Amino acid sequence: MSRTVALTMMVLGPLSLFLLAQSTPSSAAVPPVTQEQSDQTTIRSDVNLVSIYFTVRDNHKSLVSDLPQGRFRVFEDGKEQPIKFFAQHSDVVLNVGLMLDTGTNMRWILNQEADASALFLRHVVRKQDLGFILGYAARVETIQLPTPDIALLKESVDQIRDWGTATAMPDAHPQGGTPPWSIPGSRGPSPGVGPTGQRYNEKREAHLYDALRLGTNRYLKHEIGRKAVVVIALSGDSKSESTLEDALDVLLENDVIAYVLQIYDPPHDREYMDHCDVRHEYGRDEHGEQVLKKLAEATGGRMLEVYGLDNLTAALDQISDELHHQYSLGYYPANAVKDGKFRKIKIDALPDGYKVFARKGYYAPKQNIGD
Repeated sequence: MSRTVALTMMVLGPLSLFLLAQSTPSSAAVPPVTQEQSDQTTIRSDVNLVSIYFTVRDNHKSLVSDLPQGRFRVFEDGKEQPIKFFAQHSDVVLNVGLMLDTGTNMRWILNQEADASALFLRHVVRKQDLGFILGYAARVETIQLPTPDIALLKESVDQIRDWGTATAMPDAHPQGGTPPWSIPGSRGPSPGVGPTGQRYNEKREAHLYDALRLGTNRYLKHEIGRKAVVVIALSGDSKSESTLEDALDVLLENDVIAYVLQIYDPPHDREYMDHCDVRHEYGRDEHGEQVLKKLAEATGGRMLEVYGLDNLTAALDQISDELHHQYSLGYYPANAVKDGKFRKIKIDALPDGYKVFARKGYYAPKQNIGD
C-alpha cells in the first residue's frame, strides 16, 4: 500500500483580478502607531505614511540582514520616494496564527497536518512570540486562543489526530483493478482528485477565506510586531462566505505576511514513481495552489516546495530566520490624492544581485465626505 498527500502550509500578509492576471495586489498601509488605535480621527491624522516590512536575500539565496539605509531605494508607481524611516530588526516578536484544514475524516491526513504543525511550532515560534490556532471546514472554530505557551499550542494541535474516523490510506493498486497509470494516455491520478478520493470543491467545505478574515480581525488586528498566518490546507477555498478579495483586503490592511509551504509526501511504490509525474499526485489542487502562491508573493512572502516531511526542517528554519530578522522602512507618498486606487511598490537593494521580498503595493485611502 502506498500513500501520498500534498499539504499546503501558508504563512500569510485585493484584488483577485490583479492576482489572477499576473499583477500582485496589496492594500493601504497603516502606520505602526495606529494599529493599536480604534479612533478614526487618530488613524486619519497619519494615514499617508506607508510602512513596509521586508527581507533581502543575495544571489546565493542567503538571508542578508545588515544592509544600511543607503543601499535601498523605494518606488511608488515607478517614481522614487524619499525614505523617512528605516530600521533593521533582529529577533522580531512574532504574532502568528496557525490554521488547520480539518475538512476530512481521514486520520492519516490529520496526523500529517499535526506533524507538520508541530514542526512549525518547534522551529518558528519562540518563547517571546504569541500564537493561536484555528480549524476550518464547514465552519471556522478556535482551537487555541492566543498564548505564548508553545507546549499548550502543541497539545492543542494534537487534538485533531482524534478527529479522524477513517483509517484507510489511498492504495496505488486498487484491489482487483488496473493501476490508473497503466491506462493509455494517462500520466497518473487526476490532479482534480484529492487525498480523500473526492474531487476538490464538490462535496467538501473548506472556509479558508473566512478563516483568514476571522483570525486577522479577531486576533492580529491590534497586535504590534511582525504578524503572520500559517495555513495547512488540503486544497484551495471551498464555499466561504468571504471572497479572495475580502481575505486579501484584511490581511494586507493589517500588514500580515504570507508564506506557502507546499509539502509533497510521494508514495514509496517504485512502479508508481516510474510512471507518474510527482506533481500530478493525489492531493494536488492546481488551481488552489496557484492562487495561494500568488497571494503569498503579494504579501512579501513566497512559496517553498518540500518533498517529504523529512525535508521540512530546513524550509521552516528559512521561514523562521526571515520572520525574526527583518528590515522596515516608511515614506510619505508624493501622490497624496485620496482616490482609493491601487499603487504599486517596488524596493531595490544595491548592488544588483540582491532580491527583496516585500508586499507589492497598497490601496490609497478614499476621500471621506465632509473631509
